[in-house]
Amino acid sequence: MKTIANEKEYRNICRQMDLIIGKGAELGDMELLPEADKNEYIRLSAMVRKWESEYYAFPIAVNPLVSSIRSEMDKMNLTQKMLAEMIGINEARVSEIMRGKRRINIDIAKKLNTELHIPADKILEFA
Repeated sequence: MKTIANEKEYRNICRQMDLIIGKGAELGDMELLPEADKNEYIRLSAMVRKWESEYYAFPIAVNPLVSSIRSEMDKMNLTQKMLAEMIGINEARVSEIMRGKRRINIDIAKKLNTELHIPADKILEFA
């Protein structure tokens, strides 16, 4: 089984799974999908389970601020590298913030508010 190499690949695989789920929803049931789509979904979900068990071990407390950052990144089609450049920090630091390993300082908070339009009160509450 192929393994996921990084966060970007993880997110891409999750999007592929969402597309398959969307096809199933259009048909009215996942069981109505062609066998190839069902098998692909099973293959992708096994890869995601392995990745998440290593990098998102349960129980996981989802920080609403990180969820907001991730949501805005998705809307703007930003990678962590692009976000890092946008807010003036290195990609490793963005990764640490997204994994809850590093707290957000006031400079980063201001840039998240300005660049991603995340409400200041949410930043202050969950940073």
